Amino acid sequence: MTRLELLTVLLSIKALLESDNKDKALELINEVIAEAKRKDTTSSG
Repeated sequence: MTRLELLTVLLSIKALLESDNKDKALELINEVIAEAKRKDTTSSG
């Protein structure tokens, strides 16, 4: 993930949390974690 992509995700999560949309923020966090795990798995093999 590039710095720009990371910044975009963090700003999205921040906006969701500030608008009291915690469920959507958590969903986005979980998607990012799952994507990071997938990429980590593919690069270590």
